[in-house]
Amino acid sequence: MISIALVLTVAIFLIIALLFGMNRAIAALPALFFIMLLISFFGFIVVQFFPIILIFLVIRYFMNKKNPRRGNFYYKTYTQKDFEDMFRNQGNQYGGNYQGGYQNNPFGTFEDKSKYYKILGVQEGVTPEELKKAYRELAKKHHPDRYANAEPEIREMHEKKFKEINEAYEKLQ
Repeated sequence: MISIALVLTVAIFLIIALLFGMNRAIAALPALFFIMLLISFFGFIVVQFFPIILIFLVIRYFMNKKNPRRGNFYYKTYTQKDFEDMFRNQGNQYGGNYQGGYQNNPFGTFEDKSKYYKILGVQEGVTPEELKKAYRELAKKHHPDRYANAEPEIREMHEKKFKEINEAYEKLQ
């Protein structure tokens, strides 16, 4: 077995010398010596215990054929809604001891707030005073009390718009 290990080591040495030069091949001699020892030691074990290893491999083959691995492994892609649901349900995860939940979540919500700016008719990055002013103007314009005597369709439309305005203002505060 030592002769096989020595032949393999010399072959690797020659390949290194041809490809990378003699200096690098000489620098690789300690690693090659270590590889030769591993091949001779483990080669001896493989030759001595080959029948046992063969029996073990055959048994493993038939065991895997009987009980193949269950399920396919794949990566799930998460959406924005998945993360929002995770934070919304965070309070339940800790048995009620955690008082954070969805509204007091320290990470904020993962939603696109540009639609709320559009609802209020302001640009993103406005000051809180400008945001409040736009909210008040729209709230006065669409307040349900102004349309108490209007037709039901018009009243419902303004109520819906008023709810959107309130939600947008709450989300942007």
